[in-house]
Amino acid sequence: MDLILVCHGATDSAPGVCIGQADLALSSEGFTGVQRLAAGWSAAAPRFLFSSDLRCAQQTAQVFAARFAIEPLADARLREMDFGRWEGRNWVDISRNDADLHRHWRDNWVIQQAPDGESFADVIRRTGAWLAALLSSTAQDDCVLAIAHAGSIRALLCHALGLSPGRAQGIGIEPARVSRLRHAHGQFEVRHMNTTRFEPE
Repeated sequence: MDLILVCHGATDSAPGVCIGQADLALSSEGFTGVQRLAAGWSAAAPRFLFSSDLRCAQQTAQVFAARFAIEPLADARLREMDFGRWEGRNWVDISRNDADLHRHWRDNWVIQQAPDGESFADVIRRTGAWLAALLSSTAQDDCVLAIAHAGSIRALLCHALGLSPGRAQGIGIEPARVSRLRHAHGQFEVRHMNTTRFEPE
């Protein structure tokens, strides 16, 4: 199975703001980037098109859905990390006014939940459940396209490749970029990462 992970297009979120599961729309630049990326798909249509159920991912998926004439399947397990009470606040404000909480979270972010939110380990568990269900329902020659977020894509890569969660922030994932994995003989291998176009096989 080929698993193609696309990070949604850019949004209008302000710099320095904590954005996890805030339901933001794509910016005009975000739409343009996604349309440019989708136009470069030259292979056969994927068997499945999955998407996070957050708006920016759904809008990104609709661009691909129109190209392939298939219906995207929304799945909340592909959402970005939930930052709870910190959602929508500026990180400088958080570090100043929630200093102890923020320091503890920053030093233990893999296992420490944000206030009323999730830890990265939580994201790995839910995206891992999605991935396990996918592997049980696809064939070797299937191609699956999934539209997700930087955090959930990092979590999927940690799960698929056996990477230490603490190294996840070292994986560059940017808007309207694509990463491709191939699953064969019980393991994943990386074909390309965080590229601006669909690389030929």
